[in-house]
Amino acid sequence: MRIRITNVLLMPGVTDEAHIPFIPDAEVLIEGNRIVYAGPRSGVPAFEEDEWIDGEGALAMPGLCNMHTHTPMTLLRSIGSDLTLDRWLNEAIFPVEKHLTDEAVRAGSDLGILEMLRFGTTSFNDMYMHMDMEAQAVRDSGMRALLGHGVVDFDESCADLIPNIDLIEKWNHAAGDRIRVSLAPHSEGATTEKVLLRIREAAETYHVPIHIHVSETKLDYDGSLKRRGLTPPQYLEKLGLTAYPVLAAHCVWMDDEDIELFARRKVTVLHNPISNLKLASGVAPVARMLRAGCRITLGTDGVASNNNLNLWEEIKLMPMLQKGYTLDPTVVSPAQTIAAATSAGAEALGYHDLGLLKPGYLADLILVDISGSHMCPCNDMESNLVYCTQGSDVRLTMVDGKVLYRDGAYTTLDPRLVCERGRKQAAELMERAARAAADK
Repeated sequence: MRIRITNVLLMPGVTDEAHIPFIPDAEVLIEGNRIVYAGPRSGVPAFEEDEWIDGEGALAMPGLCNMHTHTPMTLLRSIGSDLTLDRWLNEAIFPVEKHLTDEAVRAGSDLGILEMLRFGTTSFNDMYMHMDMEAQAVRDSGMRALLGHGVVDFDESCADLIPNIDLIEKWNHAAGDRIRVSLAPHSEGATTEKVLLRIREAAETYHVPIHIHVSETKLDYDGSLKRRGLTPPQYLEKLGLTAYPVLAAHCVWMDDEDIELFARRKVTVLHNPISNLKLASGVAPVARMLRAGCRITLGTDGVASNNNLNLWEEIKLMPMLQKGYTLDPTVVSPAQTIAAATSAGAEALGYHDLGLLKPGYLADLILVDISGSHMCPCNDMESNLVYCTQGSDVRLTMVDGKVLYRDGAYTTLDPRLVCERGRKQAAELMERAARAAADK
């Protein structure tokens, strides 16, 4: 399929931290799953399209990367609100998750993907259970994702590592390389040294990244110091995991030594501002991390602690939190913020041809309506993009050269059926959990 997108304001992507570039009266040409041209209409080469898309009133930009979420938790949306993380997990989440089925995870995955596509997310990074079902959902929907089976190990059995390895062998680079697989130890506090050393060996064998929660709460930080005499980042360093690509979720409780270590080791920080605020975990020191040279990306976390998958809310909050926390309005620029939501995430997923709209890159892009009253007047397009844009402004979402969402319609998912199955599976899940609690 050869697609011409014309009459757009083009944001080809952020390649430095100074400014977000914009090109007026632009076109994007796509052949198959690759971009062949993205630039001024005056310089467009000869091209015979199969489909012509008029982008009048829209901004064309790289798709968003949701770099930390638990997509099937859409079925648990809004449960356990107003609890601390330890109570939220142990009293609200874990008792329900024990009763997940393949059917529930598939329904929750479809529901989450439906929501992400609506808001312009074209790729995501996930850690959960029953991951074969989530991989099938990604394959069938046309989405792009990095998936890991969450590894928990308290008894040194390392049993949870087996389905993670199986997932790698079955799904890594599947669906035309839209699906990649990570190793996904849950956290320092929910694993043993034995399983983490085996994960290090698997990272060497399979050449996949390691996705792990790091220093999410003060309890995590203090607990690691008590158990290991080391902070979580220092512990990962001691075990040799930081020699491999590490995607570290949250990183709220980080001292200067931890930040320097992650910058030096090129660890990717997965920043989840809304979830961290909702669970009262704290505010990650993103401004200090950026100054130190850390790669920062953005995620929503699961919807039970957010409570949606609208990455535009994280985009707005990321710089605002740092400005308010540091009392310095200059600490995080619009360019750094958009990079965190696009190109930095794409690079962290392991793609070197994603996250920018330029020839040869994968055609993952979105069209954002910039004609609404909340975007008018446009005195500063950089600020408008970060602080004014709503998820509902997304008009079109394309992944791998295929339009998956456009003006309220989906091409691979039926929203009525997806929502119907989601409600049904959520109700049945809650019933199973309630019966089990009553039988105790």
